[in-house]
Amino acid sequence: MIKIQSSRFGELEIDENEIINFPCGIPGIPFEKFILRDLIEPVKWLIAVDDPDVAMLVVPPFKFFPTYGFELSDEISSILEAEKEEDIEVYVALLKYNDGVAANLKSPFIINKNKKIGVQILLEDEKYSFKEPIKK
Repeated sequence: MIKIQSSRFGELEIDENEIINFPCGIPGIPFEKFILRDLIEPVKWLIAVDDPDVAMLVVPPFKFFPTYGFELSDEISSILEAEKEEDIEVYVALLKYNDGVAANLKSPFIINKNKKIGVQILLEDEKYSFKEPIKK
């Protein structure tokens, strides 16, 4: 177990097996190791292990956007080392938007939940935006 201290979460105990490695990094964040922690179902925190004050809210997009979908490139599939589709989890970042909340559908996080490897990709599809409002 690793213990880390943060101003937002207090002391966190992290099992080495829950650390997700982002070998390509996350744009704008200088860390590669993250953990997911539940907040309120289905919302989770994506927390940087090396600086737990760097954290963002994420959610699986399909509950709010049932038609959301995309193809993974061979390069991304290779990085993720996924053997089957069930190995993959998809999350999108949440952000405050006007008087509500929006999801960044343009740059999802793709995680191989078994091998604990993640990537953030940028979708070229124009139908997705960086700030897609979540309707209540």
